Formats: sequence, C-alpha cells, structure tokens
Amino acid sequence: MSEAIKRARARAAEKYGDLLPLQALERARYMAEARGWVRRRIDANLEIKAERPEPIGEAPLVVSPGQDVGSGARPSSRDPKLLGTLLNKTIAERGWKTRLDVAQVANRWSEIVGDAVAANCAVVDFSVDGVLTLKARSVAWETQLRALAAHLDQRLAHELGEGVVKEIVIQGPHVPSWKHGRLSVPGRGPRDTYS
Repeated sequence: MSEAIKRARARAAEKYGDLLPLQALERARYMAEARGWVRRRIDANLEIKAERPEPIGEAPLVVSPGQDVGSGARPSSRDPKLLGTLLNKTIAERGWKTRLDVAQVANRWSEIVGDAVAANCAVVDFSVDGVLTLKARSVAWETQLRALAAHLDQRLAHELGEGVVKEIVIQGPHVPSWKHGRLSVPGRGPRDTYS
C-alpha cells in the first residue's frame, strides 16, 4: 500500500474519530493479502489466456436464458465420469502416452516375448526416443537374440503399436578384462560364455 493512501486514511481517522474500525479493516486486509485472498485488478489491455481443459461430454442444455442449468435427463459434461475416462483424458492432455508405453514394455516383458526369452534376457533401458536396450544372460543368448531381432521387432510392433520401438540394442553379459598391469600379451585371451 502506498504512503499517500496510509496518510489519507490517518487524516480521515483524526478528522472523523473512527480510528478503531479503520484499524480493524486494515488488519483484515493485511491478513487476507498474506493468505492470498485478495482480488487483484487486471489491466484491461493485458490478455490473459487461461488454459481450461476441454469438458468431457456434451454441453448442458439451456432451454431459456437465466434458467438454472442442471444435469437433467440428458448426458452432459457436468455428469460424473468414470475414473478410467478421466485418467485417459489426463494422459492425452499431458502427453504421457509414450512414457506409459515405455513402462509397459518392462512390466509385460515375459508376456510380450515369452518365458524362455524373458528368462535369458532382460530390459535394461527403454528410452523415450524408442531405443530398447536388452541384456543377454550369456554370449549364446546374445547371438540368439540378434537372430530373433526381426521377430522381436514385429512382436513389439503388434503389442505396443507401430513406431513405438524404433531400434533394438542387444548387449552381452559383462565380460571381465584379462589385461592387468603394464605388460600384457596381445591376443583375444580366453574364450568362455560367462553364463
């Protein structure tokens, strides 16, 4: 509040003698402002675009102007909605569809690829860009998964939709390094499946 308004109120209180009601009103305004209950004036030239979500259902029927609009016998946007309908609308509005598809792959992995493949390979990462990273349990399963990559791609496209999985990256098991120290013998080292 500006100093000019405070001085004008103080002069009015001295002149008319009603200081107590003005102080009570000032305290009420201060408390309301502290709690965020104060209405703020909006500049007429300023355009404020409030994003309101689209209502679900038809608009309520208004037979004549001034009539109280209720739900009535017809379905309208004011009727209660099923929770699934509201969740689907929220998912679509916020753009969460891709993230849910990503989470769905990891949760339904054994259902999508089968128990044998799921027991020997796991989903490591599924990025939002559509890159699915798999880790095989052994080198033999890594080779098998590379052979099954086209079939896995078709199965994922059938289950999740075309274009959700854009690339499949297959990683083998963690192979220990045999190069220790400054001096090492060149060559590939021992071979094993490391299963």
